[in-house]
Amino acid sequence: MRLQRLLLVLTTVASCHYSSPDLVYVPDNPTYERDVHPLFSDHCLVCHGYPPNRGAPSNFRLDVYDDTDGVLGANSYAEVALGDIVSKRMPPPAKDGEGVGPNGLLMLQRWIDNGKPKQ
Repeated sequence: MRLQRLLLVLTTVASCHYSSPDLVYVPDNPTYERDVHPLFSDHCLVCHGYPPNRGAPSNFRLDVYDDTDGVLGANSYAEVALGDIVSKRMPPPAKDGEGVGPNGLLMLQRWIDNGKPKQ
């Protein structure tokens, strides 16, 4: 019984890292540095940063705004990333958590609609 409780506690603590709540507030004019990068950090960068991880493709990165050395940055890849999130292709399911929530999606759409400002 004691071992079962310990395993339950360890599993719960370990799984917390993968769960991120939806945004509470959606800014009218989101920017990459202030708003989008933190969202990507919570949901995407474990794989789509540098170096790519867990089998992620190496032709784009979401941890940088601009294209670098022939690799697309978040500015160039934004619409594709949003499409993958809307279609639930990304992010893959985590043990606990539902991926990017409705407010996160709204913020990404606003960012794109406003011209994808960096700052």
